[in-house]
Parts: sequence; structure tokens; C-alpha cells
Amino acid sequence: MVKILLVDDHSILRKGLRFLISQIPDTIIVAEAEDGDDALQKIKQYKPDLVFIDITMPRMSGLEVISNIRKEDKDTDFVVLTMHNSIEYYQEAMDVGANAYLSKNVTVDELLICMDALNKGEVYTAESMRGIVDQVTKGLHSLTAREMEILRLLIDGKTNREIAEILFCSEKNVEKIKTNVRKKLDLPSSYGALLSWALRNKVFL
Repeated sequence: MVKILLVDDHSILRKGLRFLISQIPDTIIVAEAEDGDDALQKIKQYKPDLVFIDITMPRMSGLEVISNIRKEDKDTDFVVLTMHNSIEYYQEAMDVGANAYLSKNVTVDELLICMDALNKGEVYTAESMRGIVDQVTKGLHSLTAREMEILRLLIDGKTNREIAEILFCSEKNVEKIKTNVRKKLDLPSSYGALLSWALRNKVFL
């Protein structure tokens, strides 16, 4: 029997999720929580196998809850259930130790697929998010060896002149390749934004 904890500050959403889970065999909802602090206490009290948790909540965010629990508990599975379909939220959720990322529009069928993946020790990403997640990977795979090298040097903070000297080519050629890289990856133009992108996607860092 899989023990489940539901964490969301909207009771109507918890009620909807409770209904969906009631259709899944061998599951039991042991408790519900409506904010981050409440979630922390109930995770420690009930020791659930699986926690469905929202990101944006009062007192403490869902990601903060996961981060706190992960310091002493590596076994509980966390499924982030959210309306945030962005690569930034997805990456942060994975970084703090979430096991799955689902939309609040999830169906019973996808819940079953997700829980089966978790049972196998896999990470699960909602179908609605896969295109966004794959965009970064596909973009990187489309780069040539020279484009990858220039991307690495850009992330290192090198100027066009420094890159040209390192690669023994003209600044004009560097600028042309840099433009191609930015187009393929849809990269921001400023260095600060580029570094943030690299940190989020763990590229050359």
C-alpha cells in the first residue's frame, strides 16, 4: 500500500486529486497539508511514501519543503504538481530533489504512468513539459564542435577578441558563429542572462 500525502493551499485542488488517486489501486492518502510548514510536520509525522506538492504556497514553498526534507530523507518520492510550465521551475524542482513534475491538469492515466516510473526508480516529467525540457537538449545537440567551443568560452566570460585569439580566427568570424549559437539555443544577449541560463541548464558548469 502506497502512503500518500497531498500538499496544496487550495482545498478544491486537494479534493480533485484525492478523487483521482481514489481510482488507483493499492494507495491510501494518509494526510493533507495546506502550507509548507504544515507539510514539513506531516511528512515527519506520517512518513509517506509519496508526496504530491505544489510550488507556490504560504509560509514555505513546495521546493523549500523538498530541500529541507532531502537533508535527512532520500527515500520519500516527491511529485511537484503545479501550473508553472517553465524550464526554470522544472530545473529548480529537479535540483532540490523532486522525482516527478506534473501539471495540475494531470489525468488518472498519467498519474498511473508517473507512479509506475517512480516505482522503478525513474524520474518522470509531464508530457506537457517535455517539449520545453527537450528544447535545450536538442539545441545543444544541433551545435557544431566549433559552436560548442565558442559557447563554452562565452560562458567563461571571454570577449570576442579573446575568443578570436584562442581559436586563431577573426573577430568577425567569432561574431558570426556566436549569432548562430544564440539563434539555435534562443540565448539571451547579456552575459548575466547567459550565465543564469548556463546555471539553470548545467551547461559547462
